[in-house]
Amino acid sequence: MNGQGEIPAHWERGFVEANGIELHYCRTNGSGPPVVVSHGFTDDGYCRLDLARELGDDFDVVLYDARGHGRSAAPDDKYGPSERAADLFGLLDALALEDPILFGHSMGADTVTKAAAEQPDRPRAVVLEDPVWMLEGVNEVIEEDPGADIAEQIAWWRDHSVEELLEADPMFSDLAERGQPDLARRVAEARQRLRPEIGRVSEGEFVDPTETYGNIEAPTLILKADAEEAEREREQEIAGYLPDGRIVHVENAGHCVFWDERERATERLRAFLETV
Repeated sequence: MNGQGEIPAHWERGFVEANGIELHYCRTNGSGPPVVVSHGFTDDGYCRLDLARELGDDFDVVLYDARGHGRSAAPDDKYGPSERAADLFGLLDALALEDPILFGHSMGADTVTKAAAEQPDRPRAVVLEDPVWMLEGVNEVIEEDPGADIAEQIAWWRDHSVEELLEADPMFSDLAERGQPDLARRVAEARQRLRPEIGRVSEGEFVDPTETYGNIEAPTLILKADAEEAEREREQEIAGYLPDGRIVHVENAGHCVFWDERERATERLRAFLETV
């Protein structure tokens, strides 16, 4: 069963014109405030179906595909944080989403950070799942490296079946062994839908939190991957730039915090959402 077939029949799905391009989305239309989810570099909106199911009754969860990902358009244009934030604003306007909680993972966390800093009165709250921090003078290695050979990698993914992708990447077998085979399939399918234009994400760089976090007024929760004590202290300092922020290192979690430690991460998330 493909990713779209797993979406509950009563959910809304479709396309909107946002920032001059077509973006694909699905929406739970839950009873609470909107939670808009921005995914990571090689994912798409459907990779977050588990989170939408978890929150879908209590919140109006919106999953959308970033430019060049999933079923959204892949414009011959820039893919930096400014463009991605403008896409997000266009989505909010097109769906008339007011006072949203903005949730972003990795590249999506960068998108949300830029958006929340540019229009600080827009979000009700902000949630950042293991944001990528590119700091001046610090060379960080990130899991979602959009290097120059991404077009070649995308071509390889598209030339192979989903079953072949599931067998080739240890991450997928690990997800399956931990009881998440459906998620593994959705992530594999997302990779097959990628367009080579997403390589331009690297041209726009990522925001510097030490320059940006101070402009975010909304209550902000950072759910960070587990780390050694020295790294935790450094990351606490970075989170300290937020006027109203808190950081939680989720024990035993890697870069994909909710995939690695879903129960712990969801517990922390719900506790935060009860306060905003």
